[in-house]
Amino acid sequence: MVPPLALLSSEQPNRLGCTKDSYEPSCFLDFTLSMRYPLFYDAMQQGHKFNMLPFFSFTGRMAQYSGSVRHSSPVVTKDFNPMLYFRFYTANSSGQLLGTTDSKQDYYDLGYAHESDGQYVDSVALFNSTAASVGGANIAQDYISRGWDYLNYRRHLHFDALGYNSMDVELRYFLSYGLLQKGSEEYFAWEAPRAITHISQVDGIRLRANRDFNWSWFKGATLSYITGYQDFARWNTLRAELGFTPLSDIMGLPIVLWAQTGYNVNVAQYYRHAWSVGLAASFETYK
Repeated sequence: MVPPLALLSSEQPNRLGCTKDSYEPSCFLDFTLSMRYPLFYDAMQQGHKFNMLPFFSFTGRMAQYSGSVRHSSPVVTKDFNPMLYFRFYTANSSGQLLGTTDSKQDYYDLGYAHESDGQYVDSVALFNSTAASVGGANIAQDYISRGWDYLNYRRHLHFDALGYNSMDVELRYFLSYGLLQKGSEEYFAWEAPRAITHISQVDGIRLRANRDFNWSWFKGATLSYITGYQDFARWNTLRAELGFTPLSDIMGLPIVLWAQTGYNVNVAQYYRHAWSVGLAASFETYK
C-alpha cells in the first residue's frame, strides 16, 4: 500500500554546514530552510483528479559569520524565494502520486516566483553609512538590495540505466516589473560600472543531472550547469555535489560535499565571478 503524501515537505534540500567563497577570508555557517505545502489537496483528490497539484513553497538561505571575521557574528540574509506553482504529473507517474518522492516521478512545473536578498541598501548614502558601520565597502556589498520576480518552468525526468538517474531542465524568465517586485533591483546607477547588470545574463537556463549509487557510504552525485538567456552561454556556472553517509551504521547522517565555479554565489552579488566549496548535512524531506 502506498503511504499518503507528506503534506509539509522540502522543496529543496534543507542544509546546515560551512561554505567558503573565494573572495571571503574564511568560511561561514551556511543554512538553508526549504518547505512546500500542497493547496486544495483534498478538493483535487490528492492530485489524482487532474493529475495535477498546486503548491506554495518557500526557500530561505542565511549565513552567520564568526566574530573574528565580522563584528558581533552577524547573520546575513542571502536568499528569500517564495513560489506558487502547478505540478502536472505525466502518464508515467499517474496513479503513483501518493507517498512517491519527487525524484522518482516524471512531471513538469509552471510557476510564479519572487527572489530577493531581503536587504535594504538602495542608495549611495545608505551604502556609505552601512560600510562605515559593518567594517568596510566589501562587507557592505552583502547589504545591497536585490530582487526580481520571474516565471518558472521545470521538467523533471527519471530513468533507470545502470542505476537510478534523474534530470531536470529549468527555465526562468525574469520580469522587469512584477507582482511582488515593483521594478527589479539588479543594478543601481551609483554602483561601480560592471559588465553584468542583469540577472538574465547569468541565470535563466538550468540543467541538472543526478545519479544515485546507494553504495555503502557513497550515495550519489549531481552535476549542474547554469547560464543566462541574455548573452547566452557567455557567463556560465558549474556545480558538482557528492552525497555520502559516513558511519552510516551508527549515525546515518547524510552529508554533501560540493564545489561551484561561476556566478550566483548569492543574490546580492549575483554578478561576481567566484568559486565556492562547502560541506553540509542535507535533509531532503520532513517525516
